[in-house]
Amino acid sequence: MKKEEFLHHCLEAEAGRDTFVTHPPSKEEGRVVECNVEKGHLIVQTADNHRRCWDYRECEDLSHSKSGPMV
Repeated sequence: MKKEEFLHHCLEAEAGRDTFVTHPPSKEEGRVVECNVEKGHLIVQTADNHRRCWDYRECEDLSHSKSGPMV
């Protein structure tokens, strides 16, 4: 993911809007709940309710075409 996309996800999460990313190395996806801009980390909540910390450079934007819970 590019830094601009990372910052966009951070702003969306900070504003209370749902924003989602995928982490190809772990084959997980999650909702961004917070960011550490200085370290370049996304804190995400996965579908199985775990929190993960991922480097934004290892993530990709995830656009859901439908609303509802992740499966």
